[in-house]
Amino acid sequence: MVTDLKDEPIPTLAGVANVPLRQLADVAPRWQHSQIVSRNGVPTVTVMADILRGQNAMEACSKVQVQLKDIHLPQGVNLNWGGELEDTTEKAPSILSGLMIAAVMMFFIMLAHFRSVSKSFVLFSSLLLCLLGTCVGLMIHSCALSITSVLGVVSLMGILVRNGIIMFDYADELLASGECQTPSEAILHSARRRMRPIFLTSAAASMGVVPMIIGDSSLWKPMGCVVCYGTLLTMLFILTVLPVAYSMIFRNTKLKES
Repeated sequence: MVTDLKDEPIPTLAGVANVPLRQLADVAPRWQHSQIVSRNGVPTVTVMADILRGQNAMEACSKVQVQLKDIHLPQGVNLNWGGELEDTTEKAPSILSGLMIAAVMMFFIMLAHFRSVSKSFVLFSSLLLCLLGTCVGLMIHSCALSITSVLGVVSLMGILVRNGIIMFDYADELLASGECQTPSEAILHSARRRMRPIFLTSAAASMGVVPMIIGDSSLWKPMGCVVCYGTLLTMLFILTVLPVAYSMIFRNTKLKES
């Protein structure tokens, strides 16, 4: 209470006795900020809120932005968005640049392995097949594209390239051993023979991230959806689209050699 504060004993200079605070100062209640918070040298008032479990922070922020779109602020007062939106905006460029670096490194690894620009380019172009699985997984579970979902795309790219290399390698072995006479025949046999290992690796990878989806975490669920659905769809593309592309591009290889 204010009255009790007025009677607070204050020691004198010599320390011989104490005097009440009301004899030294006027004590009156007044509203003021208990703490002045600055950000980049600017006084700042932060409004924070928690979201319900299972809700996406980016979607919640978008709804709040719509509600505050026409808000009138006094002169000199600015409204800035922080939290998940600010964190994503700051990290997205570095994550996307890392995605590009990973794709370029994959291309040169394939180029060193196959020693063929054409085969490396076919596999590198097949990375675009990851986009459909990514979109399907996010749409089924109503997840927004986030940083963790981009990390899932990187994992999906690695799985697709690995399975493609398995199939192309076996096709090259069939041509080198003379078991098949044309690239079309070789890639057809390779797709049949490698269907089981490709299915097993893809199924194992997709089932391994099911706990992420079941956990319903706004952070890890998008990544789980991308890897799970993307792996299953890219498995179908690997066994259908890649053999057709290989057959069309290298159909005249034997004729050129002869």
